[in-house]
Amino acid sequence: MYQEVWQHLEEVFREDPSMLEHTRRVFDFAHDIAQALKLDAVTQRTVHLAALLHDVGIVEAEKKFGSREGKFQHITGPPIARRILEEIGEQPQVVERVLYLVGNHHNFDKVDGIDFQVLVEADMLVNLEEEKLASDELRSFIEGFFKTAPGLRTAKRKYLKEI
Repeated sequence: MYQEVWQHLEEVFREDPSMLEHTRRVFDFAHDIAQALKLDAVTQRTVHLAALLHDVGIVEAEKKFGSREGKFQHITGPPIARRILEEIGEQPQVVERVLYLVGNHHNFDKVDGIDFQVLVEADMLVNLEEEKLASDELRSFIEGFFKTAPGLRTAKRKYLKEI
């Protein structure tokens, strides 16, 4: 179903194939959380597309700004995501929402819906692997950041070794 998007990502991330693995893992977590929450079909599609495209601007950000920082991804990502979404014939309302998510996914204070929350939780589940937090800091962060029951459960199981 998302093969066309994935083919575009293979081209976008040609210079950094590790981003494909990151994207796949974020997609898998987003899918699992969205399924557990029983989100409607349009919201699930939005979550899936946003998870696939959330970092689509990272390579371009590095080229243009010499940085992969979120604020630069938020500039470069949406135009690339728009081109891909329009090429696959996505519904305009889904396109606009996905572009908002791609253009803000590092701005946690802008989370304004369950689709956005699922995306940031899925991305954080992957990104936390690179963080070096003391166990009490990690617990505090996880309990404050994760708002969905499936996301919180997954984070606790993965990082706090809770069942």
